[in-house]
Parts: sequence; structure tokens; C-alpha cells
Amino acid sequence: MVLHLLLSALVAAVAPDSARAAPVPADSIVLLPEVRVERDRPLSDARRRAPTAFVTTIDVDLRARALRSLPELLVEAAGVHVQQYGGLGAFSTVSVRGAPPNQVTLYLDGVPLTSAAASTVSLGDLPVTAIDRIEIYRGPSPLALGPGSPGGAVNLVTMPDATDPRARLRLVRGSFDTWEGAGTWSGALGPLAAVVHGGVQSSTGDFLFDDDNGTPFNAADDSLSARVNNAFDAWALLGGIGTRAGSPLRLQLRQQLFRKRQGVPGLGVAPALHTRLELERSTTQAEVGGGGAGHWPAARVLGSLTESRTRFDDPLAELGLGAHDTDDRFSARGVDLGLEWARLPLGFALESGGSLRREEASLADAADAAPDPPASRRDLEGARVGLGWSGFGERVLLRAGRRWDRLDDHLRWTGTGAIPRASDTGRVLDAPQLGARIQAGSGLELSANWSKAERAPDFLELFGNQGSVLGNPALQPERGESWDAGARWTSPRDASFSGTISFAHFESRTEDLILYVRSSPSSVRAMNVARARVRGQEIEASAAGPLGFSASAAVTLQEAIDRGPVPFWNGMRLPEHPASEVVARLDWSHRGVDAGVSLHHLGDNYLDRVNRQRVARRDLLGASLGWRPTPRAPRLLIEGRNLTDDRAADVGGFPLPGRSVFVSLEAHTGP
Repeated sequence: MVLHLLLSALVAAVAPDSARAAPVPADSIVLLPEVRVERDRPLSDARRRAPTAFVTTIDVDLRARALRSLPELLVEAAGVHVQQYGGLGAFSTVSVRGAPPNQVTLYLDGVPLTSAAASTVSLGDLPVTAIDRIEIYRGPSPLALGPGSPGGAVNLVTMPDATDPRARLRLVRGSFDTWEGAGTWSGALGPLAAVVHGGVQSSTGDFLFDDDNGTPFNAADDSLSARVNNAFDAWALLGGIGTRAGSPLRLQLRQQLFRKRQGVPGLGVAPALHTRLELERSTTQAEVGGGGAGHWPAARVLGSLTESRTRFDDPLAELGLGAHDTDDRFSARGVDLGLEWARLPLGFALESGGSLRREEASLADAADAAPDPPASRRDLEGARVGLGWSGFGERVLLRAGRRWDRLDDHLRWTGTGAIPRASDTGRVLDAPQLGARIQAGSGLELSANWSKAERAPDFLELFGNQGSVLGNPALQPERGESWDAGARWTSPRDASFSGTISFAHFESRTEDLILYVRSSPSSVRAMNVARARVRGQEIEASAAGPLGFSASAAVTLQEAIDRGPVPFWNGMRLPEHPASEVVARLDWSHRGVDAGVSLHHLGDNYLDRVNRQRVARRDLLGASLGWRPTPRAPRLLIEGRNLTDDRAADVGGFPLPGRSVFVSLEAHTGP
């Protein structure tokens, strides 16, 4: 429908000029102006799944970045904040609208990465070279993605299928002995379409940082130190095959492999020199879909299998948590069935579906004295239903949806004194949502949403890690309620410039937040002891004007206040929640030359709940310069980050890199 409207508008715009064209001789050569039909498939796909929600789609290939980094890409969306515990490849988390990272569900091609074993996923453990676009759902997330979460959802979409033969090769070299290489091929194999991708990324990570020697109030012993044991290398492989686009029956099989090895440097002032971490992950997906003609529903069945293995080695207890030599394994297998009636009588639309998923975690630690516990398991049964109505020439859209998920936990762990412990519990998560959208005319769109969601505690919070984290099987799910309202304006298609601007006000209240509370000098226990209130505004804008200039900006202003029962915390700003964050970029492109400058402003914030450890505001400046002599020639791109060499830190004791420069060379064939 969207493509049909775009083509109709294009024909209507071109036809009048064609009709007034003067007759030409039969033997003349007529040069017609270039006609480009562009389809914003990523944005339309994401907004189709959540048509009333505030959604941002980031097209990775359109970003003028020599080196790919998920933290650098995600902050370009309003309402998104990334917390980094170091440079490239280090542990980092994403927060949406002030929600804790464990309340933001991460997906890879629609398969959840967040699990019962780990409700917080590190952005450094994802196959960044294979990411094609990022879909960010602020507020209510699509019912079909999975159990609702108070913090929204982020879906990472890997390389898309393509029927036209094409190939791409990328090579990157940069500061701190950083390398990146990636190659992708896609094309048709008879009636099928296939894609193959391979990528590798590595870095020594030996950047300089301001070392206060553990005495922040004594500048006499400060010095510049190099980050040690900070190297990593990661590689990703992806292969997919399926029916071509437009086929009445959709069949697709996709396999992803990812492996990463890295040092764990710990705090800057007391580095860990021998600690290592390894991750291996395999994800298999199979999808069958079709239908949707007349009153028949469009049906889709998605099956997935994820297996991962994490090995952590701290033989000298350099991180202060005791000696560990762990070998933890996790597996998840699930199936999801979805039915969608997009065009029922009287303007109604209906979606429904159900899902089954089983997650298992097996922990082993050869360095501690406790016996390894049996595997723990979580079984999930989900059901969803959504009803929509559009009227007044499709100018008004109303939606209501609800998702129910039954979780059955079978926990096995080793308690105090090496005594085996077991707990079998069940709970139901309820996630209702409402939404409305009004097309007010002249490119103006109004939207509003309300939702409730819950997050069940993960295995670490429930049964601990046999060491410094003690289990608490009595934990209750975190509960959140949120609403938002705003507007989006898109410039007319015949304007001399194209642009979009959106504004949203959001508020959320979260109850029974889970925090780790110290229970002894050497251990902590997770407890439901906090409440939070977050409110703020988001602005996203982009524009393309004459002479090859374009600009974009994402602004987030928010107030995050602790409303929990602890007197020392109540009324304080939540830690690591800056009150303001702005990402702005100005680009210029002309005859194969691309130039751009960017600014990332991060307001002040606190590192502790009593607001004593304050982090000052920072402004990071970046720039890029690219050159491609012809459309078919390789593209050379030079990118500089943190050009003012601001040696900052998101989290106390974990420094971030200073000035860095990266150079990429990219060649491609095909369309």
C-alpha cells in the first residue's frame, strides 16, 4: 500500500510536465530525467509492527563511520543512553527512556538475546559487522517480538536477502591497533535468494587515560597510564537462504555464529592482568509464512535455537571476587505462531499468536570448592491478541493489545555449606497496551501510547553465582507503567528540502525494582527495594537541503528520581541517568566527496544513589571525510572521534578512549 501511494504520487508529479512537453522528431534521442523510486523498507517495517509507537530506525550503511560500533550508533536515537565500561569491545549496556538496562529487551533478527540466564546483554558481545539496521521501540514494543518489557525493545537486523547479485568488502585500520574486515555476498540461486557474510574485528585497546592512583583528591600523584589487558578479537559468520521477495510462500533459513575472546582489565587504578573472558554463540532460525489474501490471515511460524558458552578465568582473583574458572552454558529453543488479518470489514485489523520457549542454564566453576549445581530451566508459554481500527480515510488509527506470558522456573543451585538447593515457581506476566495515531494533514501526525509491563528476575538474581552473589528465590517481577504523547511532521514531497521532526513527552513509574544489596562483607543479595519515576522529552530531526547539505539531531531531556523506601535514596537522581543528551551531525556531499562533523553532548550525572560522586558534563567532537571518484569505485573514509581528546568515563574507574582515528576502504559490486 505504501509503495503504491509513493508510485502514484510520483506519476502525478511527473505526468503534468510530460503532457506539456513539446513534440520531438521520430529520429531524435530523448534524454529523460533520472527517476528514482526509493522505498524506506526498514522504517515502514518497524512502524508497521508498532504503528502508534515512537520508533527509530538506524540504517547502519548510511552512517558516515569508518569503524562500526553499536554504542556509537545507538546514541543517535533520542531517548537512548549507552553506558560503557571501556572502549571498543568492552562491556556496555543500553538504556531507553531512563529504564535500567535489564528492562530493555534485545533481539537479533527477532530472536531474544535477553534471557533467564542474563537479563542484561553487553553490546560488545554482538556481531556488529553483520548488522544492517537497528530498530528501537520506545514505550510499547510489538506484541509479536516477545514478552513485554518496561524499558522497550531494540531489534538488531542482520544483512538482508537480495535477489540481485552483489558483493561488498570492507577493510578498516585505526588507533590502538584496531582492525576490522567484512565481506558480504548476496544473490539469487535459481528460485531462492541467499546471503553470506563474514566479519572480524580486533583491537589492542591500549589507550591512555588519566590515572589518579586511587586518590581523587590528591592531584600530585596523577599520571597518564596505558590500559592493559584490554585486547579483544571477535568474528561473526552469517548465512541465509530462502524464497525470493514477492513469493506467495515465504521460506527462510538463517544461521549465525559469533565468537569473541578478550581480556578483562577491571578498574583503571588496579588493573587485572591475567583475567580472560570467552564467548561463543550459535543462533539458528527457520521461518515459514504466507497467506493474507482476502479474508484469510497472513500466517507466520518462526522457530529458533540459540546455544552459547561463556568461559571466565580469574585465577589470581584480581577482580576481588575470588578465584574463578567458569564454563557456563546456555540454550534456548522456541517456536512462535502469528496470525494477522490486516483488512477486516469496517476498518478493523486483528493479530493473534502464541509462543513456546524453553531456556536452560548450566553453571560450572572449577576454581571454587562448591559442587556444580544441576541445570536450571525456565519454560515460557505466551499468548497475544491485538485489535486495531482505522477510519476517516485511514486518518485515525486506534489500537489495543495484550500479551500474557506464563513462566515456570525450575531453579537448582548450591547454597551455603555446599548444600544443594531447589525451587520450582510459576508466575504470569501481563502486558496490556493502548495506542492512537491521527493524520492531521499537511504532513502532521499525532500519537499517544500507554502500556504496562513486567520483568521477571533472571537466574543470577534468583540463585546467585556460587560466589559473591547470593540467590533470592522470593524476588517479585519488576513492574512498570508508562505513557507518551507527541507529534511528527514530515515536509511536503515537492518542497525544496526534505525533513522530518518529531517530539514526544514520556513518563514512567516502576515498582519493585531489583537491586543488589550487601548482605555480608564479601557478598550481595538481590532484593525488591526500589521505585523510580522518570519523565522527559525527546526530539528527533533530520533535513536534507540544497547544495548537498544534510543535518540530523537527537535530543533527550529527562528527570529520573528515586522514589523508593530507603530514606537516603528517596528524592535523589538515579545514578548514571544524565539529565540531557544531544547528538547532532552536519554533512555535506558533492561529486563523490563526503564531509561531516558530529557533536555528542552528555549532561552531568551521578555514579552513586546518594548523589555524591558527580560526573561533569562532556562534549565529544567527531568528523569524517570520504571520497569516491565514481559510483562504482571503492570509497575511502577517514573518521576522527573525540577530537578534543576528552579523557572521560561513564562509570567510575572504567576509562574511555581519548582521541582516535580510523580509515576504511570499501568496495562493492551490484546495484
